[in-house]
Amino acid sequence: MTIQDRTYNRTSHILVVDDDDTLLKFFKIHLNKFFSRVIVVKNAKEAIETLKDKEIDLVISDIKMPRMDGIQLMKKVKNHDPSIPVFLVSGALLNETQQTAIDTKADGYLKKPFGIDELHDFIDRGIQVRDAYKELLDIIQDKKKFLELIQGKRQLRFIKDEEQRSRAQEIMDHLKAS
Repeated sequence: MTIQDRTYNRTSHILVVDDDDTLLKFFKIHLNKFFSRVIVVKNAKEAIETLKDKEIDLVISDIKMPRMDGIQLMKKVKNHDPSIPVFLVSGALLNETQQTAIDTKADGYLKKPFGIDELHDFIDRGIQVRDAYKELLDIIQDKKKFLELIQGKRQLRFIKDEEQRSRAQEIMDHLKAS
């Protein structure tokens, strides 16, 4: 799919966190062509403040940053609103702990350097995950149970309504398949 063929919900808000000014400028200029709101910040502390003030649909964060890294930020985002997908990017080699965190908790990972099509595939996936998470959270109505469910620590049996449980299972299956 070419960039021209892509269609996005322009109301989606994307938060990009990276300590590299050049990359932030690229994200801001390029993604503003497709989304109504692209917010770029230089560190995790600014990202957390932004989350308090704005409704965010997708967080894209570098892993290696001073003070608080992208994995620590991901945990804070999930505590704030577990339905916000957090996608991590890195050009550095990852240690075992970082790789495990990405494999088990991150909603996506993109290795630098990346191409424009890879970036758009990455964002497409992020927006799809956000939509699925929102619907799933509407069904579950409990952030803690939702987070446990998407982390694989809980099964769907707690959802009493059979129709809602079935829909939740469809969403989970779709997320696992994609």
